[in-house]
Amino acid sequence: MTKQHEPGRENTSSRPGPLLRVRDAVKDYPGTRALDHMNFSLEAGEVHALLGENGAGKSTLIKALAGALPLSSGTIEIDGQPVAVRSPQRAQALGVSVVHQHGNLVPELSVTENVLMVEGLGRRIGLLVDWRSAHRRTRDLLDRVGLPGLDPEREVSTLGPHEQAMVAVAKALASNARVIILDEPTTALQPAEVDTLFTQMRKLVGEGIGFVFVTHRLGEVFKVCDRITVMRDGALVGTWQAEELDHDSLVDQLVGQEKSISHEAHRSATEVGAVVLEVRDLRGNVLRGLDFVVRAGEVVGVASLPGEGAEQVVESLYGLCKAQGEVLIKGKRERIRTPQQAVAAGMALVPRDRLAQGLVSGLSIRENATLATTGSYTSDPVLRWMRKGKERRDVAEVMSRLSLKSGGLESEVRTLSGGNAQKVVIGRWLLRDATVYLLDSPTAAVDVHTKAEIYGLARSLADNGAAVVFTSTELEEFVRVCDRVLVLHDGEVAGEVAGEEITVNSIMRLSFGRNSV
Repeated sequence: MTKQHEPGRENTSSRPGPLLRVRDAVKDYPGTRALDHMNFSLEAGEVHALLGENGAGKSTLIKALAGALPLSSGTIEIDGQPVAVRSPQRAQALGVSVVHQHGNLVPELSVTENVLMVEGLGRRIGLLVDWRSAHRRTRDLLDRVGLPGLDPEREVSTLGPHEQAMVAVAKALASNARVIILDEPTTALQPAEVDTLFTQMRKLVGEGIGFVFVTHRLGEVFKVCDRITVMRDGALVGTWQAEELDHDSLVDQLVGQEKSISHEAHRSATEVGAVVLEVRDLRGNVLRGLDFVVRAGEVVGVASLPGEGAEQVVESLYGLCKAQGEVLIKGKRERIRTPQQAVAAGMALVPRDRLAQGLVSGLSIRENATLATTGSYTSDPVLRWMRKGKERRDVAEVMSRLSLKSGGLESEVRTLSGGNAQKVVIGRWLLRDATVYLLDSPTAAVDVHTKAEIYGLARSLADNGAAVVFTSTELEEFVRVCDRVLVLHDGEVAGEVAGEEITVNSIMRLSFGRNSV
């Protein structure tokens, strides 16, 4: 609680009024209230952190400020005057700009073309562009964001993550933005690059720019922010000066009181079987040397905040991204560099994006279900007609176990609901009798009833002797499904919880880590 302002920070508490104010904002969707009488303000010349767990309402508020969706009720004010932000163009005209995680840049265009996309490149006669003037204007903006040596003619795809982040800020300044919303801007940056970004932010704060800073990295909040606002369930929890909080007290505000969630009895280490999956020193992308095991009959969760490693664990194990380390399945070291090698080793992936990664939309339910076992039914042309019948019987049996609702096995998989489509993906691996199941947010975009069915399937897979690795963006799911949960922070295991220790709060506290502040 002894946090002090860094040298050069302005004390914004004496300013006459806010640059931006949101009053009593409500956003309703059918059956859901995404914003619940939310209030927020931003002073000219401050960095204001907007924090909350996934689903807290941050993205909805940002979209409303950016003109991407209308509020159901409430007002937005700029310089004390109510404004109607009906479109992104109107938001930009009002001086509000959003810089998303990937910067809103077009990789194939030059720095100048990206920076001046909103303002316009400037013209001489007819359609001729005054490139000299455009590049000069871009250089001036690059100077303001700390990139004086960057060639404005370079293609954005050739820039590093830090350069792209600052070019995106320069693009916002080109539209005369006074409110710049930075949505997870540091996810792809190295520590030195983060420090450079913060230095430039403080310089722009000195020019009267106001920043709304969205991040899950709490250490960054105390390095750069003047005030902190926490949201939960679409509503305001509170707003504090940064020096009024420390890491632990901020986590308390973020997690709130423990949510009561019913779950099945968790297995203890003595109730599971032998080690099926062993991972040693897994490295790559954000992962920094993970070691863990999963036993037969066990569902092990891997949880983290976005970009902190959970997704990369699944992608690395399934050969979807480059990684180093050792993977052993039932004691045998496996070389897995591609999904094909993963499948051959006995792994199965149930992806969050079932349409892009799990299904072929133009094929039937039967054809999708047997994609991983086609050779079992069609390798012998002479017996193909006989095996076709066995194929239909096997698929019908599995889909009956999964309670699939469809117009028949020959119906195209694109005709299914999200939940039933996910059942087809799971059924595919049941037909193959996989050894290790990687369930990557398997309940994404399915209804409540189907979620419960998928929870039961995860447990059933484990009951039948498989090793199950489970990830989700909804922390409550770990409580319902898992026997143990590995919690990652910054690509490393921050801690493990098991049995009755698995709670939403225990996972959240570990996932926020404990950066020095």
